[in-house]
Amino acid sequence: MKKIIRICILVSLFFAFAFTGAKAESGRLIIVNKSYHLLFAENNGHITNTIPITIGKGGESETPTGTFEITSIVHNPKWYFNGKVYPPYVQDSENGLGVCWMGLSLPSYGIHGTNEPFSPGRNRSHGCVRMNNKDIMKLSAESYIGETVKIENGNKNEISELLKPINLLYDTENVMQNAE
Repeated sequence: MKKIIRICILVSLFFAFAFTGAKAESGRLIIVNKSYHLLFAENNGHITNTIPITIGKGGESETPTGTFEITSIVHNPKWYFNGKVYPPYVQDSENGLGVCWMGLSLPSYGIHGTNEPFSPGRNRSHGCVRMNNKDIMKLSAESYIGETVKIENGNKNEISELLKPINLLYDTENVMQNAE
C-alpha cells in the first residue's frame, strides 16, 4: 500500500512541476515583423531580444504570415535542398541552415541560422526566417517546443525605413567579428 501511495505522490509531483513549467513559459512569445526585418522575443509583454532577420524573396518564396508554434529545435542540422544533402554547418559552410533550425508548425518553414552573414535586413530566403548564427544560438537557448511565433507584415513606414541602415551596420559588425 505504501508503495502505491509513493507512486501516486511521485506522479502528482511530476504533473505539478510539468504544468508549472508550462505556465511559467506561457508569457514568452516570438514576433517577426517582416517590414522591419526584425524578430522580437517577448516575455510577459517586455521585449527581451531584438534580432535582424532575412525573410522570403516574395512570390513563391514569400515568408507566410500567421500564428505558428515551434515544433522542433535542432542544433547542427543537415540541410536537404535541391536533391542534395549538406552536412551540418560546422562541417560544411554551404549548409544554408547555419548552426540551428527551429521548425514551425507550418511544414518546411522555420527560423534558422545562415551561411550568408550579410543577409539580415534583406529579402533573400526561400520563405524561412533566418538570422546570423550567434543570434539563432541565443534565441534557441531561450526558446521551447510549443512556443508561439507570430509572423506579421508590419507597416511600411518611417520606422522601417530608418531601420535599414541599422540592419546594415549590424551586419557589417557581425561580419567583421566573424572574420577575426
